[in-house]
Amino acid sequence: MSQGDDQVTISVETVKFELHGRLDDLLPQVGKTHISVRWEPNSRILRVGVCIDNYDWDNRMVVLERLLQFEGDHRDDFALEFDIVPLIAVEDPSFATA
Repeated sequence: MSQGDDQVTISVETVKFELHGRLDDLLPQVGKTHISVRWEPNSRILRVGVCIDNYDWDNRMVVLERLLQFEGDHRDDFALEFDIVPLIAVEDPSFATA
């Protein structure tokens, strides 16, 4: 993300890079992760999905804390919406249809 005159320029790749950096030290605990990012420039909303392999309440809360910290650090840049779901939900088609 680069600072313009009064606006911040958002790139999906930069956001993914920053989020991976914030979550990388959690990999031994939460397992494999998948991060999806969608940027809506007109409304300045960033939508983030984080899938974690070892999905349980404690791991979900650890990731949630990191996302809330990310949101706080970028409060003036954009609004953040996010979901944290089990990785199996995106890897196993039968999970999605159940």
